[in-house]
Parts: sequence; C-alpha cells; structure tokens
Amino acid sequence: MPKAEPLAAIVLAAGDGTRMLSRIPKVIHSLYGKPLIGHVLDAIRGAGVSRIIAVVGYRFDLVRSQLGPGVETVIQRSLKGTAHAVSRALPRLKGFRGDVVVLYGDTPLLTSQTVRGLIDTHRREGASLTLLTAFLQEPIGYGRIVRDPRGRIVRIVEEADATQAERAIEEINVGAYCFKAAALLKALRALSPAKGGEYYLTDTVDHLVRAGKGVSSAPTRSVGEFLGINTRADLARVQTIMRSRILERFMFSGVTIVDPYTTYIDGSARIGQDTIIYPHTVIEKSVRIGRMCAVGPFCRLGPGTVLEDGVTIGSFVELARNRVKKGVQVLRDPSVRVGTVRGGRNGA
Repeated sequence: MPKAEPLAAIVLAAGDGTRMLSRIPKVIHSLYGKPLIGHVLDAIRGAGVSRIIAVVGYRFDLVRSQLGPGVETVIQRSLKGTAHAVSRALPRLKGFRGDVVVLYGDTPLLTSQTVRGLIDTHRREGASLTLLTAFLQEPIGYGRIVRDPRGRIVRIVEEADATQAERAIEEINVGAYCFKAAALLKALRALSPAKGGEYYLTDTVDHLVRAGKGVSSAPTRSVGEFLGINTRADLARVQTIMRSRILERFMFSGVTIVDPYTTYIDGSARIGQDTIIYPHTVIEKSVRIGRMCAVGPFCRLGPGTVLEDGVTIGSFVELARNRVKKGVQVLRDPSVRVGTVRGGRNGA
C-alpha cells in the first residue's frame, strides 16, 4: 500500500428535499434517533476521515445545529449542481495534498467499511478518481457505468441520455467518490454547464479519462447501502433496513430476539449475552441490559434504563431512567399503569 496521504471528506447537504413535503431540511430528518446526515458522518469518521466539510444550503443554520462539533460548513446559496456544490468547499482545502471523499448527506445506510474500501481501492490503484459502483438487474433511474472493451471506465451516462444499449448496462454509479485533491480541482475548473445550467460531478469522469488520468471503481458491500432518501416512503424503507441491521448485530453477539419483525432496539443500546427479547418490545437510546435477562413481551425500556444481570422485565412494563438490580423481577401490577418491582428493590 502506498504511503497514506491526508484525507478529507465533502458531504453534499444543500438540497431542500422538496419531495419530503417538509419545512425541515431532508438531511436532518430523523432515522433511529439521529439525523440522516449524522449516519453519513459516522461512516466517514469510522473510515478514518477526520477532516469533514458539509456543503449546506436550505435552512443552513438549522442543518449546522445538527452536525455536531468538528464539521466545517460552507453555504451553497444557488443550487447549480453537484460539481458546483463541491467547488464551494474547495477554498477550505486550499493547499491540501491528499485524497478527498465526496458523499451525499441523504445516504444513511452507507457503512464505514464501504467508505474505507473505497479509499483503500483508490490508493491501491493509484487512481485520480475512484467511484463506488453496484450491479442491479433493473437499474431504473441510475447513471450507468460505461466501460471500454478492456474494462476501463470511460464515462457515466445518465439514464435520460442513455442509448438503448447503455440502458441495458447493470453497473450503476452509487454516488460516492474518492479524488486526488489536485485532480478534482483541475477537473472542476474544466467543466461546462449542462443544458439546464447545472454542473455535474459525474462529468469529471469524462474529463479525467480524456486527460489520461486513471479512473477506478470499488464495489459496495451490499445493494441497500446506496439507497438515498427523497420521500417519506423512502425513509420508511431505509428505516426497515437499518432496523434489520441493528437487530442482526445484536443476534450475532449472543442476544435472542424472538420476533425481529415486532422488535425495536436503538443502535446505541448495550445488551449482554444470553438475554432474551420477546415480541413487541421497544428498547430506546442508551439502555444498558446485562447478561441472562428476559425482557417483554409488550414492554418499553426508555432512555437511561439499566438492567443488571439476570433481571426479568414482564409484559406491559414501561421503565425510564431506572436501574434494576441483579436478579430482580419487574412485573406489571394490573391496578396501576406502570411497572412495579417484585422480588427486590428498584433503585439508582
């Protein structure tokens, strides 16, 4: 592997998300207790990138307030396309000699492993640009990756501009990129606007190929990773995928989840081995559950709940900000609306 160069990331988050039918910017709609863009930032940091610049636009002050510390912001006041958005961030990278990852702020399923794989492939191949690609049997709506007879990428063609043969191509552009900073700067300066006056980042591929620069590709780890969110229906679909991911992670770590289809567990929860989660149970943010516990069915553990080892939480119990001692049973008293403790005491 060549010597590691500095890394930076640009996250595109300026759009207003018109199809969400909301005054809230799309990238800060909530998914599993976190803004959509928050999941993207987690993937970037998990891949080892600490320098992050977010390009914001619609209600930018509100978006900024949700980004947390350590994220720089620039404003794209006129939405003139993805290449224009990236160009707004480049003054912050003046003199930067490294690799720049470019991602969209509405792709929360992208994992840090995939981002890291994109960077590693880029450096291994010594490319000026590396694209994240995927294969779909019905790639409707996506830009197609066009290769020459030797398998080299020559351009990305959008579906509206594709010929019948190009529309049959199953390899698509995911919308995640890793550039050499110098190559990105030169390519952006050379771009011409499309018919509508917008500048598209995908056009940098054609420029770099004609300039004799290497353009490579890296695969996604799973098909769902590149799903973006444009509507609330998309948000619901992505939430279903993320919930399945989180529940599988718990099951692979030794937790029994009797019915994953009716169980909600926040990704920040911690659950010990050999604990059983029964159907219709909700476990919210920052809950801690020990080993050999039994939870549910039909119960809710709210934020701040801690269950020590061997605790049993019965049906229809609701707890929040409680600590339940080792071996205690919490059973519902039908005379009251909340759970009561039997067999021990419930205390902080």
